[in-house]
Amino acid sequence: MSDAKNSGRLPAFQFYPADWRKDPGVQSLDYETRGIWWEIICLLHESDERGVLLLNGKPMPEDALCRLLGLDNQKLTTALTTLLTYGVAKRRESDGAIYSKRMVADENLRQIRKMAGSKGGNPLLVKQNTTTRVKQKPTPSSSSSSSSSSSSSIKEESPLVLPFESHEFAEVWHRWTKYRKEIKKPITPTMAESQLKNLAAMGEGRAIAMIENTISKGWQGLREEVEPQRGNAPRRGAFDQSRMTEGLTAEQIGTL
Repeated sequence: MSDAKNSGRLPAFQFYPADWRKDPGVQSLDYETRGIWWEIICLLHESDERGVLLLNGKPMPEDALCRLLGLDNQKLTTALTTLLTYGVAKRRESDGAIYSKRMVADENLRQIRKMAGSKGGNPLLVKQNTTTRVKQKPTPSSSSSSSSSSSSSIKEESPLVLPFESHEFAEVWHRWTKYRKEIKKPITPTMAESQLKNLAAMGEGRAIAMIENTISKGWQGLREEVEPQRGNAPRRGAFDQSRMTEGLTAEQIGTL
């Protein structure tokens, strides 16, 4: 049995020549930098977090990347600067790790399909016991009822679908589900469906910001950043002494 199979890593990844040829960032690279990026893509595929350049669970140091690619520090630094400037590669804000936006999004979609497939498409049926079929000729009414029930089940068996098609949202959703696993609070399919529905109603930009804020603060549930109350603004219902003494003389105020 191969090491790749033992570790759960995929032996290959999908490559779309048309997308590669049409990507303005990739096509703006010189051939040497384009070749360096291709070698990095291979490393991203084999990473523990597919699509993110990690070494032993942490962002890969540039010295280690130099040795893996057979490049000197100056050439690698120049190549990485170009890749980041052209938007071909991305750097994760949380830890500074290099990643491929497309590969992270594809991996997130693969995990969603894998989870849905392992549950037979309907998470509500996972823990139900298998019933024994009775050899009985169905009546027209029972056949109609069975057909209606099957149709209803098919509608319920649709896998989770992200409300936004951008790679940015797919990436941040993947990080959110990964974060919940790390804190031993994995997101259930029912919870994920509810959260995605609420996020869709908020709009993409606001949804991404809320997920990023929740992860950065180490919170368990999704929460938005609350603006601090201005120091000069009186609290609702607070006692305002200036209004009480308005129009009084100094002597009158002294008797209060």
